[in-house]
Amino acid sequence: MAGRTDLAVVVIGFRAPASLAAAVRSVLDQDVPLEIVVVNSGGGSAKALLADCGIEVKVIDVEERLFAGAARNRGIAATQAPFVAFLADDCLACAGWAEARLRRHREGEAAVASAVLNSHPRNLVACAAHLVTYMRRLPGLPAGKAQCYGVSFDRTLFDRYGAFDERLTTGEDTEFMARLPEALRPVWEPRVLTIHRNETRLLGLLADQYRRGRRYGAYLRSLETGKPIRPFRKVFRDRRNVGKLIKEGLSGKDRTFARLSLPIVWLALFTKSLGASVGARYGDRTEGQR
Repeated sequence: MAGRTDLAVVVIGFRAPASLAAAVRSVLDQDVPLEIVVVNSGGGSAKALLADCGIEVKVIDVEERLFAGAARNRGIAATQAPFVAFLADDCLACAGWAEARLRRHREGEAAVASAVLNSHPRNLVACAAHLVTYMRRLPGLPAGKAQCYGVSFDRTLFDRYGAFDERLTTGEDTEFMARLPEALRPVWEPRVLTIHRNETRLLGLLADQYRRGRRYGAYLRSLETGKPIRPFRKVFRDRRNVGKLIKEGLSGKDRTFARLSLPIVWLALFTKSLGASVGARYGDRTEGQR
């Protein structure tokens, strides 16, 4: 922690999972000094978990479950560095993750988005899981085709445009970024690489995608008055795009295995689409699950 600390990293945990330790360690292993805080909610002791692993960082344990917006806000309030990044407990920050963010922020960017890597690039189920969720955040994509998420922000944006919405079960970052003027929207920076731990079992993948779809459908329902427009079609049409995004976003064996996983991708998209339809009609009843 010696030296100037320009970037705060809020690591968000739910029920203090064992994976939280690796997520925090990946931040501690960065080559620049960082201000780190862990916000864990829903029970469990993240402080004890990390102490058992020999990790000493600031920890906020909250017994009740916090949605992501509330957890983000707790972390922002508990830190002081001029820029703030976030990392979920099922992710790892790659080497250079913090340095690449800071480079863009110091060049004047208010918000910097990141690319996502697959935790198991030679497992076809994991490849499918990764593509269904992150096909628009593959590291080889050009800026015009990438979705800008996994964002770090200039702290002053929260003073000017407010905090994250704490009531949303999903999409809190989308809602916040929609408040920003065009000039302050996130820039795509594929040198900021985050590894997401993907499901490696088919049944686990389908269950996870159904839950994600249902949350997304409920989110669409909250945005629109009346019946959301064709939530099934809105999700399932991504089957038309995934092959093109694989070609541009991946290379070598990563591209080969991604293509081999396409039948599983289509099945997962179909399952996610069903979840979106149910969520749009009945709301999200999976709020206590991850």
